[in-house]
Amino acid sequence: MKQQVLDQGYTFKVFQVTGNCYEIYGKDKAGKNVEIYFDPTDGRIVKKKGG
Repeated sequence: MKQQVLDQGYTFKVFQVTGNCYEIYGKDKAGKNVEIYFDPTDGRIVKKKGG
């Protein structure tokens, strides 16, 4: 999953499991801060803040 996040253009400082989601704190392709929750079963974005 970490590689999939990197392949989408995100960088992360924190990668953790929260509840049933993968949660990252980092930056998007444009360098803006983001907080994103990914579904661990298919990698889709469940919730996104910032960016």
